[in-house]
Amino acid sequence: MRALAEFVMRGRRQALLVAIVASVVPMFFWVGAAAIGLVTLRRGAIEGGLVALWAMLPCMVLAWAGEIIPAAAVAGIWVAAMVLRGTQSWPLTLAAASAMGLLLGMGLLWLGNDYLAMTQKVVETFFSEVAKQADPAAAAQLKVPGVPQIAGIFAVMHALTMALCMVIARWWQATLYNPGGFREEFHAIRFRSVPGLALLGAGASLHLQAPETQVWAWLFLMPLLVAGTSLLHALMSKRRAGGMLGFYYAALLLVSPAKYMVVGLAAVDALADLRRLLKVASPPSGKD
Repeated sequence: MRALAEFVMRGRRQALLVAIVASVVPMFFWVGAAAIGLVTLRRGAIEGGLVALWAMLPCMVLAWAGEIIPAAAVAGIWVAAMVLRGTQSWPLTLAAASAMGLLLGMGLLWLGNDYLAMTQKVVETFFSEVAKQADPAAAAQLKVPGVPQIAGIFAVMHALTMALCMVIARWWQATLYNPGGFREEFHAIRFRSVPGLALLGAGASLHLQAPETQVWAWLFLMPLLVAGTSLLHALMSKRRAGGMLGFYYAALLLVSPAKYMVVGLAAVDALADLRRLLKVASPPSGKD
């Protein structure tokens, strides 16, 4: 990954090559997005915008053919990278990533009916095949998500992808120009009390409503999930228990309540500053 980052930063041609090729290769659009994020963070909005603009051209062809995610990723990562470069605030950057996800989800609901209908047919086929092979009692519990839920899934996955691409881009930048700096910066991600509780309240209110809105709640909870993960990384590093991180991510993927526990931990941290109470380095001051 370091070699790829070095190649991207050799010049505009190299950055364009990586951004364009990766953005149009299935399942590798995130590499192109991270490259655009790196260029924007290091060289500014104009240079990053030029790379994003050229990468957008083939992505628009894909969007015309029915695949809109690469184009959304190119636009979203440029915006998120500008926010981080301009504010040096990870909370604002994570909020921007969630906003990009919300824009994608709402855009799909307003303009992407055909795309959502096609996706729903694919999901229905998949669920049908699973139901044929599953126990009848388990098959009866399977419910095909509706169009609003599918749009919400796209929105949340896009927001999470933007956040992860920004993490990769910032890590690349630190690796090349400030070794070790990203670790300290990531460990310091923390929301202040008002925005943290506002995100928690918005997410909880959506989660407690109809099933169609529950997935949308994660647009507001995702920034807290990242902040909680940051706190756990800092605590495990302080206690020299980095080996436990593998178990943490396994639990995050396999045990559904784990996500809510991490979100709750981030909310408590927003109120009480657990890094200070537990004698972990406090986050640097900055705009939230």
